[in-house]
Amino acid sequence: MVTGPSAPGAAGATPDAAGGGSAGAADRDERRRLAATVRDRLVASLAVVLDDRLLLERGVRPNYYDDGVVVSAFGLLERCPRRAARPAQDFVESVATARRRVGLAALRRIGDDASPATRVASAVDEVLADRSDLGLNLAEWIDQLDRAGRAAVAAGSTTWAGSVLRLVGRHPSIRWADPSSGSSWNVPARLVRVTASHDALTGSVRTGERLLVVADGAGGAGDRLRAGYLALVRSLGLQHAPRRITLAAPSRGELVRVEVDDALLTLAVDRVVEHVAYRADPDAAPPMPGRWCNHCHLLEVCDAGRASRWTRPSSGPDR
Repeated sequence: MVTGPSAPGAAGATPDAAGGGSAGAADRDERRRLAATVRDRLVASLAVVLDDRLLLERGVRPNYYDDGVVVSAFGLLERCPRRAARPAQDFVESVATARRRVGLAALRRIGDDASPATRVASAVDEVLADRSDLGLNLAEWIDQLDRAGRAAVAAGSTTWAGSVLRLVGRHPSIRWADPSSGSSWNVPARLVRVTASHDALTGSVRTGERLLVVADGAGGAGDRLRAGYLALVRSLGLQHAPRRITLAAPSRGELVRVEVDDALLTLAVDRVVEHVAYRADPDAAPPMPGRWCNHCHLLEVCDAGRASRWTRPSSGPDR
């Protein structure tokens, strides 16, 4: 179930009143049942599409990244199956990729007794000066930046964190996520790992997790898949389904709440199975041409992509 957008400043990630007694126990049992059901469904479905592929070898330490398939929300939301089946290996750090992690680290410092920071900008400055809250790769990249580069990261991170805070609001129950970690789960007996990250959390496994993800984009069907996939990974890892996923879109001023149920988790399972099948057999992945073909790393070897390359309409006759 997807509810409508909330007004800016509404605490979309804050907890509802938790049920107690037998009602609370029944709710936990249902969330445990949902997690067990979706786990069995995913394992069984992958066994059908993979057969004897991507099996773990006895006595061999698994290398999921080099020899297997690591599923992420980014790959699942890729519109073209062929691009998703052959992901580009060209990631480089930039202001756009760093601002969320630096911004999250700053939000974690606001209100922390160990930090004097009370404003986003000063918290960002602390994070960039210290960098111990960031992963090693990001910290090393920031180390190499000149003054202008660090200023750009500070500005981008301050804007990101400030816009999220204005939309979500401040509440003592909100726990901002560690930017250097995430959730993951390894499929039993397979070289398949599912990974996901969230930006904030309220509640607990006992009372029902409510997770927040900043998903600034056009919205639409992709929002439900993004929410379902995060709920799936948390369900698998914690053996309890979360209660709700909230998608925050600061540019639109929206908080979209997605309640976690069997239909949402099934949507995510079906998409994961399809994605893993294409990753295991990239030649079977069909192209889906669109404007993304213009900057696709497969363009030189994709006839469908070259045939559909999008060009900007002319504004008038050549002069």
